[in-house]
Amino acid sequence: MATKNSLYVKRKLPPCSAACPAHVNVQGYVSLIQKGEFREAVELIRKDMPFPAICGRVCFAPCEKACARKNVDQAVAIRSLKRTVADVEREQGRVRGEPIPRRYDKKIAIIGAGPAGLAAAYDLVKLGYPVTVFERMPEAGGMVRYRIPDALLERFVVANEIAYIQDLGVEIRCNVEFGKDTNLDTLRNEGYAATFIAIGKLSETSSLPPELLSEESGTSIILASPITLETRIRGVFAGGDATKTKPAGIIEAVGAGKHAAVQIHRYLSSQDLRAGREEIEETVWIKNWEILDKKPRRYIAKKGEPKLRISFEEVVEALEKVKQKARFEAFRCLACGPCTECLAEIGLCETDKPLIDENLCTGCNICASICPFGAISKDEKGVAQVDEELCKGCGICAAHCPENAITMERLTNEQIMIYALAGFRG
Repeated sequence: MATKNSLYVKRKLPPCSAACPAHVNVQGYVSLIQKGEFREAVELIRKDMPFPAICGRVCFAPCEKACARKNVDQAVAIRSLKRTVADVEREQGRVRGEPIPRRYDKKIAIIGAGPAGLAAAYDLVKLGYPVTVFERMPEAGGMVRYRIPDALLERFVVANEIAYIQDLGVEIRCNVEFGKDTNLDTLRNEGYAATFIAIGKLSETSSLPPELLSEESGTSIILASPITLETRIRGVFAGGDATKTKPAGIIEAVGAGKHAAVQIHRYLSSQDLRAGREEIEETVWIKNWEILDKKPRRYIAKKGEPKLRISFEEVVEALEKVKQKARFEAFRCLACGPCTECLAEIGLCETDKPLIDENLCTGCNICASICPFGAISKDEKGVAQVDEELCKGCGICAAHCPENAITMERLTNEQIMIYALAGFRG
């Protein structure tokens, strides 16, 4: 949900998505897991960032720290659910990205193939730009390949997710050291219209032009505007650890890369770099936490799950068990905030609303007392009525109506009972 003025775009997000630097549509992909639509869930994650399997393993999970479920018991295992949908997809066969058609001729250079650089390349190639990433190390990945031990993040996981980015059309040139093998002048002469420097802390800043650098707390950093990410050199942007005195986490680097992609697109489109900025407003519909049952976490993805060196039949059985546990965990989500985007428009969500039979309703007020969104009240006749702006269509009112006076347009009785068992008092 977003509103606009000339300076910024105001977006209302649930706490999990608001806390995520990439603003991943957590509520959306968790709802898809509830329905068993794992492939659709991982694709929805990829709309916002390219690393579902990597972040599903080693992200610091600010989404879980912000999860509204903590007001009741424990946060939903959001990171584990992200890992699960990515791993299930991989076990069923790696999906190759479809090459993105070129819409623009202006070439973009990215220095550094870490999370920030690759995230920027990912978003820019999806916009239709030709993008080349230059990396001084033998393999792309930056911190996720060279800083994190294989016991926490397997190399093949990193390779798979980078390969997906390359599938889309991003060119990655390794063993190219900035300042030695190429520089800003060389890139301009080769026709690159914009450059994003995302070298992280793995590279030395001494290879950079002096006018880009600043000294803070005894550390050389690239001086870039926190709003536009533009440096002192026009058309050169910088982000990620290269602009900070202390290293950030993976998802913060991804957020910086996404920000850079937006700013570079504005620059190449001759737009105002300071206009149209996002302002995030955390929004929660739930007013009464006391009516929600405690349902502690029941699933955390474990290393080696599902097992690999077993028969085909056992693999299928293991996958089904993993998916079932993930669905149970997904149903702990309270759907506490507004949708970050309308999934009904792309066929991944069906809107629903309760229908009240005035002839059966006795005005007992049970529905109003258990609705966590405060969407039900009684009219002047003492009959239940629904505020459609507040209603989330969860069906919990129908599940608890003793007179069966409430039905749903879409949800079946079985689905309604699953919602009831997933975390509401009954």
